[in-house]
Amino acid sequence: MNTTDLLIDQLAGHARPVRPLGSPLLRMAAWLLFSAAIVAVILSVYGLRDGIETVFAMGPGLLEWLGSLLTAVLAAYATFQVSVPGRSRAWALLPVPALLVWLAAMGWGCLHDAARLGPKALAFEMAAGECAIAIVLTSIPLAAVLLLMVRHAGVVRPHASALLAALSAASLSAASVTLYHEGETALMVLLWHAGAVAVLTLVCMGMGRPLFAWIGHAKR
Repeated sequence: MNTTDLLIDQLAGHARPVRPLGSPLLRMAAWLLFSAAIVAVILSVYGLRDGIETVFAMGPGLLEWLGSLLTAVLAAYATFQVSVPGRSRAWALLPVPALLVWLAAMGWGCLHDAARLGPKALAFEMAAGECAIAIVLTSIPLAAVLLLMVRHAGVVRPHASALLAALSAASLSAASVTLYHEGETALMVLLWHAGAVAVLTLVCMGMGRPLFAWIGHAKR
């Protein structure tokens, strides 16, 4: 028996059934249900912020919230696509339009506040940084579960998958924080919300391979 035949016999003798990956749409829906449950628990503790209907009645506030929510959904779907071998890398661009809408809405909010509040709209508020901490803490379980669901990406596209997973989790966390945290101007939202999302996304992208190795799949 030659080496090739021996290798085939060894592979056949030790092969284990492989369960195919589920549909990206169904896996995204499962993650969103888990995330919604986490957000529901947080809201049950803090409650909705006072005047949330007023925030959503304004064009910038509603567009900002919808932009962050849509960014989270599209980034999650892109995560499940990019992490599959053979799928196009172009899926990573899916959340970009929603992300641009989100950033544009925050910029619009800054102009709206400047016209309404004058110089007060440009005041720096360190206390508003609490929302960034809330975004980080909320993002941790959401991102951890999403990374676990695409753990096979550790040997495929670890950096792109980690970036998209972090973007999705952080964007959804930012949308949830808007529902219960209040008091900051649009400039502070731009600084702390967008800043927290950017930092989390870049850190996870840079640590893509170590993150998946920590989960364990990349080591195997």
